[in-house]
Amino acid sequence: MAKILGLDFDVIAIMWRREMLRYLRDRSQIFGGISRTILWLVILGFGLGAALREIEGYSYAQYILPGVVTLNILFSSLQCAVSLVWDREVGLLRSVIVSPAPMLSVTLGKVLGGATIAVIQGAIPLLFIPFLDMRVTPQGLASALVIMFFMGMSITAGGIVIASRLKTFEGFGSISNGIIQPLYFLSGSIFPLRGVIGGVGFLDIPAHLRDELRQLGIFAIGGGWLVQLPVWIQVLVYINPVSYQLDLLRFVLLDFEQLPLWADLTVTFGLAPIMTVWAAWSVKRMLRRRR
Repeated sequence: MAKILGLDFDVIAIMWRREMLRYLRDRSQIFGGISRTILWLVILGFGLGAALREIEGYSYAQYILPGVVTLNILFSSLQCAVSLVWDREVGLLRSVIVSPAPMLSVTLGKVLGGATIAVIQGAIPLLFIPFLDMRVTPQGLASALVIMFFMGMSITAGGIVIASRLKTFEGFGSISNGIIQPLYFLSGSIFPLRGVIGGVGFLDIPAHLRDELRQLGIFAIGGGWLVQLPVWIQVLVYINPVSYQLDLLRFVLLDFEQLPLWADLTVTFGLAPIMTVWAAWSVKRMLRRRR
């Protein structure tokens, strides 16, 4: 076995492959990713976009696209984490107990598998970019995939921490719904922390002139109104780690952000390894209780 810094890469590869096989055999996840995209991006984006013509100079569908990507990542990552309960029931984790496989390697393989699935699910809304009049560079798209991967890692690891403390699928299902919705709605995915909404006429300006106006800090012309979320909601947005991951994703896709870029980078790339270590400790602790 190939081992570096205490990590068994054979074990990591096996666990990653197991998650991918489970995903490929479960067509409901792919269907869920497509249906969520159609519901949120197409129906909500274009439906509500008829009333809210733009947010900070972007069409409403363009603005919520990163949020729909994030929603797919949240669902797929937590679905991967809930399989831990099944692994425990069928006895897979009992085999892990008696094997020499390092628990960090086992957990890392599962987390990487969940992150890979999250990228696949999160990429479904990106297929609609050509229909949204968005100009995303290859570098921006590649950066978005990297951000999605680390977002998937942190959320999958967080789900494993929660799943390690539960005994039934039903318990995780109710908790996951109570987690996904607050993380999603309190991340700036639907409305900005503050900004101009409306701006009738801005989208009628030629694209190259809109880019020049944005460089001057002009995001809306006429008919717009300034909105700002209540302070208590802003506090919840600021303490939500998904807010920073989504803000960084929106930055690379739309060149628009509302949170400090250094905070976005720190949370996105720093939270994943921390959560992975925590998940490995939680699984190890769970297995000790079951001996």
